[in-house]
Amino acid sequence: AGMTGLARAEEASSSADAVLFLNLLGGPSHLDTFDMKPEGPAETKGSFGNIQTSIPGLSVCEHLPKYAATADKFALIRGIAHSTGDHPQGQEYIATGNRPTPALRYPSIGSIVSREMPGNGDLPPFVVVPRSDWHAGYMGDAYSPFKTNDYPKKGKSFEVRGISLPEGLTVAKVKRRGQLLKDVDTRFRAAENNLQLQQALDKIGSQAETMILSPRTRDAFDVGAEAESIQSLFADDEIGQGLLLATRLLEFGVPFVSVSHFGWDTHTNNFSGHQRLIPPLDNGIDAVVTALEEKGLLERTLVVVMGEFGRTPKINKNVGRDHYPRANFCLMTGGGVQPGTLLGGTNEGGTAADDSTDIKPDDIAATILHTLGISPHKTYYTSTGRPVDIVANGRVLDSLLT
Repeated sequence: AGMTGLARAEEASSSADAVLFLNLLGGPSHLDTFDMKPEGPAETKGSFGNIQTSIPGLSVCEHLPKYAATADKFALIRGIAHSTGDHPQGQEYIATGNRPTPALRYPSIGSIVSREMPGNGDLPPFVVVPRSDWHAGYMGDAYSPFKTNDYPKKGKSFEVRGISLPEGLTVAKVKRRGQLLKDVDTRFRAAENNLQLQQALDKIGSQAETMILSPRTRDAFDVGAEAESIQSLFADDEIGQGLLLATRLLEFGVPFVSVSHFGWDTHTNNFSGHQRLIPPLDNGIDAVVTALEEKGLLERTLVVVMGEFGRTPKINKNVGRDHYPRANFCLMTGGGVQPGTLLGGTNEGGTAADDSTDIKPDDIAATILHTLGISPHKTYYTSTGRPVDIVANGRVLDSLLT
């Protein structure tokens, strides 16, 4: 069967205006979450029970009851395989859709979106809550993500560095500083310095001033201004409040928001670790989908949930599971995704993609870009003039899309 029917023609057509990428840093265990094997080998089985979902034949971890009840709203991709088994490179792979190489640093999907969909400058087009190592690669720092460096906390004012006016700093002072910076930049530009650095300084300086002077920017980050009916959907934990902020930023027109959920690197005590992490994930996914629906945004927002790899079927001597890039999963909803789709799979032991599955991180990235109307095979140029396709080996997973 292979990839028959999966690859869409090259031309990209937009089914989404924005992406929310929930990044499960550390690599969640596929076998203990969305790709359980109740009939699998005893030595790979964990301690979690499984529950039936609203998709016939699909069962998931017992700690995912909200997802189980609404699974038919999502597409689930399983058996995503690669061979990049350390965290930085695994993250780089899912961030860019290109297998990492020492020869070239590829830009993350968010950086591509910030170039293709820059907005009007009062809001950064690519926001990471609170931080990650996703970067702009060969495109230069002008397209780097804006990092909040913290999660909002329920009931507290959310101060974001670079947006809030510090005490004693007035709008007039900001404008005076801006003029001084322009004078310095003119002299700096006269010397034949790094062009990419100059462009980054220009863009970042201009955007910083626009953001500081814009009440709309401060309003976008003010989760306390959300209606109580929306706030009450989200738990008072990091992932919940991070996703609440993401929902608000999307409503204000930010086209790419990534929320980081840390802690999935469970080499020891995999099951107690996952038991702590899975319920907030389940609550967060349910809350963000409900909130986006209530705001009328889900139809044009692609929601993606993914980590850099799965974890070993074999349980180690520390009751943990180790890095395992041969079997990963991804959850999608909204933005042109066909609800209730199951794509790909793993063999009966969960040790590898099954014979009919050939899905790589390249294909996930290509599909994300395609939903935004950005061709994954568009050619960019490095600072030395080298032509590079954005996601050279990515195929759009057509059967996921409406």
